[in-house]
Amino acid sequence: MRKLKPRRHPNVLTTQAGNDVVLNDPRTRMVHLLNVTAAAVWNLCDGRHTPDEIAQSIKMQFLIPAAQDVDADVRDLLARLNQSGLLEGVDG
Repeated sequence: MRKLKPRRHPNVLTTQAGNDVVLNDPRTRMVHLLNVTAAAVWNLCDGRHTPDEIAQSIKMQFLIPAAQDVDADVRDLLARLNQSGLLEGVDG
């Protein structure tokens, strides 16, 4: 089975707010605020990166304690973004 590569839903509007990113979904009128790490994940949801590749990039970009399970954190964030209808091409 091929690994899916998540991509941002084309209707979601993205605005930079300092170090954070604001996602506005006009379909649901919901607004979501992403911190700098979640914003980095969001920016990699371009349909070209697998969740594993996204996690690897986050590990390289940020000083994250070795004990933290970045892979699980990225999968959890992708699942939450997908549940909110903000992504396409995500398992589950």
